[in-house]
Amino acid sequence: MMYVLDTCVLFPTVVRNILLKLALSGEFKPVWSKNIMEEWMWSSKKNGLISTESARVEIIQTRLRFPNAMWNLEGTNTEEYWLPDIDDIHVLALAIKSKSKGIITFNKKDFPNTIIGKYDLFSVTPDQFILGIFKENSNLVFQSWQRQLAEPLLLLPSLF
Repeated sequence: MMYVLDTCVLFPTVVRNILLKLALSGEFKPVWSKNIMEEWMWSSKKNGLISTESARVEIIQTRLRFPNAMWNLEGTNTEEYWLPDIDDIHVLALAIKSKSKGIITFNKKDFPNTIIGKYDLFSVTPDQFILGIFKENSNLVFQSWQRQLAEPLLLLPSLF
């Protein structure tokens, strides 16, 4: 099963890492586009929580870990699609083009199931998605959380 990872679930490190650990275990195949990766970089600059260089390294590492996750949307006609936030139409187009099952996002209001359901898609928050996996395989989710908690915590200079 493929799921599009909206930018807002890639930017927070812990959420991204848990989702990607679940993807590495074979629970799903992540999908993203150049636009989503660029939004991730833009979000890091805007929020200033990590340096642009750190964000660039994280993006490169993520792309290397999942070389088949990147989809090209060049030449895709998005004019036939509509969403409450027109800046998210590329995410919907990606989900349709990749034949994904759904879109993992914190912004469900921007991806109403009444609209994207017409394309046999649904939106789900990371919590809902992880809970669904937990119901089927609680050990896998616990292992993903434990691996995440065991990783060294990065102290951000802005906290001092």
